[in-house]
Amino acid sequence: MATADLTAEWLTDVLQGSGTLPATGRVASLTVDDGAAGVGFMGSVGRIEVTYEGDAGDAPSSMVVKFPTANPDIMAMMHPTRVYEREHRFYGELAEQTPMRTPAAYHVTCETSDDPAAERYVLVMEDLYSLELGDQVAGLTLDQTEKALRGLALNHANFWDGAGLESADFVPDIDGPLNLQGQMIYDASLPGFLELFGDQLVPELREVAEVYGKNHPLLLRRFAAMPHTLVHFDFRADNLFFDGDDVVVIDFQAISKGGGAADVGYLLGQNLDADLRREHEDDLLRVYHQGLLDHGVTGYEFDRFVADYHVGVMYGWVIPVFATGTLDSSSERAMTLWTRVLQRLQDAILQHDAHHVIER
Repeated sequence: MATADLTAEWLTDVLQGSGTLPATGRVASLTVDDGAAGVGFMGSVGRIEVTYEGDAGDAPSSMVVKFPTANPDIMAMMHPTRVYEREHRFYGELAEQTPMRTPAAYHVTCETSDDPAAERYVLVMEDLYSLELGDQVAGLTLDQTEKALRGLALNHANFWDGAGLESADFVPDIDGPLNLQGQMIYDASLPGFLELFGDQLVPELREVAEVYGKNHPLLLRRFAAMPHTLVHFDFRADNLFFDGDDVVVIDFQAISKGGGAADVGYLLGQNLDADLRREHEDDLLRVYHQGLLDHGVTGYEFDRFVADYHVGVMYGWVIPVFATGTLDSSSERAMTLWTRVLQRLQDAILQHDAHHVIER
């Protein structure tokens, strides 16, 4: 299914089925804007404008629809990672359990199969376009970062020590087979990464880049040894919307069970400029840690969290290397983004000597 297949009849059925639209109302017409959110490597997102007939109650006049890729080769490649199942079942089974704000889900189709061609996934969600979207190129502001960390702490505290995840078999262990495939992806992506960005690497981290692949499982095991929670594992500016004092988080394809410091390391190490991070890093780490304490977490001392955070910063090295596998080098924004990410990340790694957790 794709945006071209959407009809007023189908949308009426699914909105009534979820209780979003009363039985006394129906979708009279819809207009889909594919360009509002775009098409990516793993799927497409469109914005729907809707008109109703009858009593529509509080049904929204706009919403977002998300589909997996229509490319069968990419679908087959992504199938072992279960990224579509992770996200769709999150909205169907876990979204209501986290106090962190996520988009309201008006409909979830999640039909899994051992045959990737037989799988069916559709998400119809709250339209967040009136909110302020984070921008990883520009970098988060201090205020945005504090809001993001408070929301993250809410989520992590809620699922601390795996609470509420006991029957969530679709959420893999952070060091399990699905995430361990990252070593293979890293090694395959490294030559292209070095060709594009090798001249931007400081000497100490050029060596790290070349040996990181074999360390990928070791870092995942470090996360697995931390107190377990629901890790977003893609907690970056472009997945964050801001609404007053709240952060609203999207994109749950990578969720895993493991150490929440993975999310904090990714956020601070790559999503705000180095000078801002250096000036406020200790205070920001305490915002997150205090959020855990305020919501019932015990036995996780600040110094231990900081050591875990350094592992999270170092693990983040995998992100820009992975990105080169699908990078459009003709895109000015993409090249600017990853250039800035590398500058921020190298600064954070070297400041904390985080590369010393890597085995040569």
